[in-house]
Order: sequence, then C-alpha cells, then structure tokens
Amino acid sequence: MVRTSREVAPLERVQALQSHLASSTDLNSITELIKQIEELHTQLEEVDDQRSHIKALTLATRVVSRALVTLSDKGIFDTDLTDADGRLVLQEASDAKAKVSRWLRQQWNTFVSLILDELLYSEFAPVRQAALEVCMALQTASSEALHKHGTIKSGRWSVTPFRPLVQTVLWRQVPDDVLETLAEEYLEVYDDVRFFFCKEVSRVLRNVPDASIKNERVRSHARALLSRITAIPTEPSHLNNFLIPHLSHAPKKKKSNKKPKLTVSQDGDDDDGIIEVEPTLSESDEEKEDEDSASRKRRRSRHGHVADALHTLGSQRQVFAAAWLSLLLPSTHVDVNGQRIVHGGKLSTAETHDILVRLHAQILPHLPNPSMLHDFLVDCLDTKGTTALLALNGLFTLIVHHNLDYPDFYTRLYALLDASVLHTRYRSRFMRMLDTFLSSMLLPVAIVASFTKRLSRLSLRATPAALVEIIPFIWNMLKHHPSCMQMIHRDWDGDHLALGPSGVQDPFDPHEPNPLFTHALESSLWEISTFGAYHLSQSSQHGKSATDGGDTHYLGSVTSFASIFAEPFTQPRYELEDFLDTTYSTMFENETRKTLKRRHSSNKPIVPPALNPLDLTLAVPPILAEKSGHHDAAVRREIRKRLQLYAFPSADPPQGDTPLEQNRRALPLDDCARFWNIL
Repeated sequence: MVRTSREVAPLERVQALQSHLASSTDLNSITELIKQIEELHTQLEEVDDQRSHIKALTLATRVVSRALVTLSDKGIFDTDLTDADGRLVLQEASDAKAKVSRWLRQQWNTFVSLILDELLYSEFAPVRQAALEVCMALQTASSEALHKHGTIKSGRWSVTPFRPLVQTVLWRQVPDDVLETLAEEYLEVYDDVRFFFCKEVSRVLRNVPDASIKNERVRSHARALLSRITAIPTEPSHLNNFLIPHLSHAPKKKKSNKKPKLTVSQDGDDDDGIIEVEPTLSESDEEKEDEDSASRKRRRSRHGHVADALHTLGSQRQVFAAAWLSLLLPSTHVDVNGQRIVHGGKLSTAETHDILVRLHAQILPHLPNPSMLHDFLVDCLDTKGTTALLALNGLFTLIVHHNLDYPDFYTRLYALLDASVLHTRYRSRFMRMLDTFLSSMLLPVAIVASFTKRLSRLSLRATPAALVEIIPFIWNMLKHHPSCMQMIHRDWDGDHLALGPSGVQDPFDPHEPNPLFTHALESSLWEISTFGAYHLSQSSQHGKSATDGGDTHYLGSVTSFASIFAEPFTQPRYELEDFLDTTYSTMFENETRKTLKRRHSSNKPIVPPALNPLDLTLAVPPILAEKSGHHDAAVRREIRKRLQLYAFPSADPPQGDTPLEQNRRALPLDDCARFWNIL
C-alpha cells in the first residue's frame, strides 16, 4: 500500500530533524522540533490520519527529551537554579559557553511548559501518556545530572520538572487517566517520588494565597491524589524502590569503636516499634564536638540529607503526615461578613465522606502524631448526619490507641442514634462501630441500657432489613451485659415483655440527651414484643397461643427472628456480621429460595387444571325449531347451512342478508371443522 506524501510528511520531517540533530553539533534542531510538536498538536483534531500525526508527535517529543537529557548529562547546562514555580532561572551570559547554557535552559523551560500546559491535556490518550512519561524521564535525567556534576554526593532531587508537574495537577483539572497513571505507576511504586510528591503537596496547600475561584479546587485535587496513595511503607525494608538510581543506595553509616545505642524513634508514638541507631563518638571526638558543631552546620548543604531522609521510615511518615494535615487543616480567614473562608476551597460532602472512610486504616496508622486530627474530627462531628457518623471511628481510634481525652464521646454517640441512621447507606458500618464502642465491660450499665432502649424504640419505624440487624445486636448487648436482662424480665401483672395495661407509664425519657439519666434501666423492651416475641412468650407461659395483646410483623422471618427473646439465652453470641449488609434484595432472595425449596421437597405430581369442554351448541332461533318440530334437527340443519356458506362462499354476497345469514357467514374456520366432526 502506497501512502500519500501528506500522510508521511509529518513523520518524515521529524525523522529528518532527528537525523540532523544526531549527526551535527547544531542544536537549532531542538527549537525546530519544539515548533513541530506545537504544530502537530494544533492540527491533530483537523487531520484525517490522526494515527500518523500522533506517531510523529510522540516521536518528536521523545527526540527533544533525549537531546536535553544527553546535554544535561554532559554538563553543558545544569538544572540547579530554579524559581519558586520550578522554572530554570536564566542568568546573564558573557561568554559563548554561558550563552549556550542559557539558551538550553530557555529551551528546557519552553519544552516543559509545552508538555504540562498542552500535551498533558490533549484529547488523545496516547499523547497524554507520552507527555507524562517524558516528564518523568526528564526528572530522572535532571536529578542524575545534578548528582553527577554537583559537589554534593549524598543525593539530589531536581526541582524541575517535578514541581511544575505537581502544581499543574493541583491547580488544574487533569484527565483521570493521567491521575491513574501518575498514582499507580509512580506514587505507588517509587519511594522517592511519593516522598517528594507529599512535600510538594504540603508546600502548595500551605501557600494557597486566597479563596478565589482560581484556587477553589486545589484541596479537592490534592485529596484525589493523596487518597490514591495506599502503599505506605511500614518497615525500613519496604524502602527498596527508587526512580532516581543514585538515591537507591542507602547512605553508609560511620563506623565506631563503641557499640551503638538503640533508641526508640520519637517521630511517632512510643509503640510504633521503630528502632534507630544512635551514633556514638570516641573520647577525642566528644571533646571536639562542641567546638566543631557550629562550623559543621554552616558547611552542611540544604541538600545534604536527601538520601538519609528517603531511607528513614520516620521521615517518610513525616512528609506523608504533613501533606494530609495541610489538606485537612487548611489556612482560613474571616471575611467582612464574619464568615470563615477556607483557602483552597471547601471539600464537598462526598469528598469528606471518602476521607473519613479511609481515615482509620489508610491515614491514621501512618501519622507520627494522629492526635493532630482531633480538630478535624470534632468539626465533622458538629456537622451531624452521615458525616458525624463516619467521624466516630477515627475519633474512637484516637481515644483508645492514642490517649485522646474526649469525655463527651458517648453523649455525642447517643445523639447520633436517631431514626435517620437506620435509613442511610452506612447503617451497617454504624452498627459495627456501635458494637465496638459498647463492647467494654467497664461501661456503666445505664449507658448500655440507654443505647439498647433507643434502638428498641427506633425499631418501631425501621425497615425489615434494619430489624434483622437490630434484633441480634440487642440480644448480644443483653448477653454481654447481664445487668440489662431485667429489661426483658420485667413483669406487669403477669405480662412479660409487654408493658401490660395501657395506664402503665414508660419511665424511659427519650428526650434526655445524656445516656446516664434516661431511666432506660427501669423500662422494658416492649417494642421488641410487637414483632412476635409476645405471642411465643404467652404460648410458653399458658401452653397455648394468645389471642389478645401483642402483635406480629408483616414479614414472617422477622417475627420468627424476634421470638428469640422469649427463648432461653443459651447461645453465647450471634455473629453480627452474618446479619449486616442486609437489603431488600437479599431478603427477597432468601424468601423465594425458601418457597422454591418447600415446593421442590413435596415431590407431588403437578396436576394441570381441568379444562371446561367446548360448548358447540348453537343458539338456534325459536322459529326454526318450531318449523322442524325438533330442536336437535334444527341445530344440525343450521350447521349444514353454515358449513355450506363457508365452504362455497360467493364472490358477491347477496343483497339484503338477514342477521342470521350474516352470522352464518362470520363463522370461524376452526368452529366449522369442529362442527364437521360432530356431524
């Protein structure tokens, strides 16, 4: 197949510039290639053969990248001096070599801006993926060149193009596939990329200037990327994969004559189990330590501890914590109207819920001081609703494992237990947390009784799926806290479980906010009896089914399940996980499965219903029966006439047909056949 010149022209031009750049010392081809990239990307949506243009575009991008990498590796220009945004500083040049270096710096800035401002937002996925790949290749080459030609040999990480890349993904809306690739192929894989990404995110979030429209999505974009970081190292041996080759080598420890001391790291909690080596000095070194400490600090470069930090678990945790704290505790100011304005924009409710769901497992275990999130969690509790419900688990983790003093925890928890919690999508999650919160035997029995009574009262308006979770939960609470058993053993005039006469007043105070003073222990769980436990209790007490008092649930399985409160408490505990995540769909499947199983087990033959015989009797006019003198003869004669009309129809029906003749002509063929068999 012969391709036209229009199809091969872009690719041929790029290949020609590539050959010229490789065979000569003329570097102007770099400028021509950058212009070709801009033109090809602009024309990409208009051309017919987009595949050929994408191939030429990606080739030109990689050629420029390799050229800049080679020149940087040879030391023709360096990428050390950058401004606050990560762009190379263009210094004044006097000699020819300095002018070439300055010109190459300018080409570097132009190429990086082209990648991050245009190619990374292309409508074509191959172009976006190639742009991200080239950007990370430039980062590797720049860092290696700084280490190779610099005076500091302990490790270098180039600011460009990584800082502009992070700023781009935070300040602008980047396509999802770019975020996925950045997270899965770099942040989740390389320890150094994750380390410096967290540092850059923290830097950006701390320096958001205001709450203008341009800045209102910065925190949202940062959350989207930080939430994707799940491969957090928990042991020093996990720090074993680095994008920059020279950073993969751990710094050598100085040898000492004395045995090193082992101390517990103070970067996190005392129980994190991280042991660090504390270097020891000889006697002569100890004498000179005070004299030389000041001079050593002055000579120490700001880049001197990059490799040390990358290979230290405490430093990795610190930058991870700094990024999350900058996100969750943003800078604020109060406007002229007295409203609190958040720099970087407010997180949406869905984004806050996503953070709270991940908090206890993905974030808190990796923070050196998790108690710093106390203010964030308390603010979430103040919002009430689902947000407050999800914040409970993180706050409880801080109380139990990090010695957070929050005396009003159970009061706030009791306030969240209302009718709405049984109708949210996080109902099962809340029941799991509630089971954990009330599992301690040291809790006052009044608190446990209040929660049990509140759940019992809410069950009156709960869905069947929620009832299937509430009933075993209350059963477990009564079994785990035997002092609450009196709530089902209370007897009014020989009537167990129910309140008895209508004149008896329930001592429970549903409006009391403090669970210690609700008088729930003096009440009973009469609400549970309305689901069927009353009938079984009456049957066990009197030997027959009760016909008066009590009630049953409209769903038979709920009634049968609720009857466990009228039986002896012999089972140690119900596994709550077996009943959580129950929905109408699962209940419908269970009910239909039981019905089908019952029908299948009967093994009775299926008898088809009886069919009524076909009534072929014709309504013969009385006048015909009188003429023939016999009704049966009139019927047979009428059938013959109808069959004759149907078998030998006339082309034009005679004029003036009587209704009887019209009825004869309209006789269906099937009826004629049946009549013929009869005759």
